Parts: sequence; structure tokens; C-alpha cells
Amino acid sequence: MSHTPARPARPTLLASAAATGTAHAAATGTAHAASARPAARIPKALLIGLDGCMLDRVDEADAPHLHRLIAGGLRAPGTIPYAFTFSGPGWSTLATGVWLTKHGVRDNTFRGQRFATYPDVLTRVEQARPALRTYAVSSWPQLPSATGGALFSPAVDVRVAPPGSAYDAGTTEDAVARLSAADAPDASFVQLDNIDHAGHASGGASRAHLEAIAGADAQVGQILRAVTNRPTHAAEDWLIMVTADDGHTDAGGHGGTSAREKQTFVIAHGTGFTPGSTGTSRMVDVAPTLLTHLGVAIDPRWHLDGEPLRLPGGERRGGGRHSGRSREGQGHL
Repeated sequence: MSHTPARPARPTLLASAAATGTAHAAATGTAHAASARPAARIPKALLIGLDGCMLDRVDEADAPHLHRLIAGGLRAPGTIPYAFTFSGPGWSTLATGVWLTKHGVRDNTFRGQRFATYPDVLTRVEQARPALRTYAVSSWPQLPSATGGALFSPAVDVRVAPPGSAYDAGTTEDAVARLSAADAPDASFVQLDNIDHAGHASGGASRAHLEAIAGADAQVGQILRAVTNRPTHAAEDWLIMVTADDGHTDAGGHGGTSAREKQTFVIAHGTGFTPGSTGTSRMVDVAPTLLTHLGVAIDPRWHLDGEPLRLPGGERRGGGRHSGRSREGQGHL
């Protein structure tokens, strides 16, 4: 499906020596009315997952691209409300918009998953609007190809797990190439893994963990440049979200119930998110936020546990967790 906005027809001004001033004024008024209605921008969404990342460590790290996203949008820390602080249930919750009591994933094997009933957000997009293009790339191969059942289903147009030797560099390279293309996906998920690796190897309070965040930030910067350098970028309405599946203990590792392990967050940048706004978030809110941005109506029969962080048109949900007035077009990337 073509995503090039239709160019409005140029108003034709018919004039002759016999034309009356009234006719001229009417034609000119029509031209002014047409030019006052800009073409709607095409919504696109990019969800970046930073495995094992913690928001307070992002604040400390040399991470200018993440800091810029935070300054230009919403910073919303969150807490995992269950005991299974593993990547499997974390990414499943973020991608499906339901808690593990519904999606069924309690460990990294993905056994017991109920993705046929509670599919991932990209599959939801495909089911609701099959003409849209979807894409998932992950350094952790379990997400597109877990033995217990891949989180991102075959309905997703493109699913990529780069070779292990390529790791986050391969994931970034693939994402940059696809997001730079003329037929770039409308909804994308990109998972980077090295922050989690550093947490396990050296600890969540280590210098190595901060350096891994800085490295991931540089890769996020490459991905964001691929978006902003698109020739059609001015005609596109990009929602950028960054999130994490879990945190880490200071000594390293996760899976338990400590406050450090249960850390998560959402950074949201785009239409409807006021620069510098703060709030709290739930993991289950990520998928509904992406769906709403793409114009996919939330069907009550899906029984999602989350709700959009903002409503269609950019309004803040009354009494919601996103503080600060939201104004259309704020924080445009």
C-alpha cells in the first residue's frame, strides 16, 4: 500500500477581462481554504527494547540520544508487579499488553504461552490493518524463534534474529537499513541485548553496565538518524518508545523480587507527549499506546490489561499516569 500522501488538487483560478470581482474573490477563497488544510502525516511507530536497562542508570550514563528523547517527551518509570523478573515474561507482557496470568509466560523457554489468544502487538496490527508493514529484530533470538513458541508470530511481515556473532551491531545494522528504506515498516520492534549481558557479567551497579548503556545509546542514535534522515520524514508522524523488560541487582542478575530487579520504564517521544513530562507507566500500557498511534481501535474482546499512555489526538487520559498537558505535535522527532 502506498503511503505517499495524496497531493491536494491545485485550485484553478479562472479569470478573464469579463470576470467579476465576486467570482475572483470566491475562487481566491477556495484556494486559501485548500492551502489551509495540510495533508495528514502518516503514523509510524518504533518500539526499542533495551534488555536489562534501568532508568536511573540511563540518567547517569553518557547517553545523549536517550537523554534527548526524555527531554523531548515522557519519562515514566515503572515496577514489575509479579515475581518472575525474567526476560521471557517481561518481553511477553510488553508486547502483548496483558499480564502473565493471561499470556502464560513465566520463564525464558516460553512454554505455556497463550499467544494464540493474546498475540503480540505487531500481530494485532497485521490482523487489524493487514496493509501496514510490520518488523521485529532482536539480538536475543528467543523473541522471534523461541522453542516454546515465538513471541512475534509468523503474521509479522519481517522477523530477524541476526547471527550471534553480529549481536547488537547486527541488529542495529538491520534496523537502520529497513527504517531507511522507502518501504520502511509502519510498526517496528528493535531489541538490543548487551546492557543485560553487562549486568549479568559485571553487575547492575558496575562501570561496565554504564558503558554498555552508552554503547546502546550510540546504536539508538544510529536508528533515530535512519528515521529522521528519511526523505519522507516531514510527512510522517513517528512515535518512538523505549522500554526495558527488567532490571538488575547491583551484583548482577535478575529473576528475583528486589526493587532493582523489578525496575522498568517507558520513554515516549512524539505527538501527544509534552517535552519534559513525567509520570509512571505499566508494562501493559506499551502495546495499547502503539496500537492507538497507528489508528488501531482497541477491541474490548481482546481483554488487554493496559491502556494507551495518551488518547487519539494527543489528549492526556483524565486522571492518568502521564503528567503535564499534552499538545498536538509537541516533541516532534
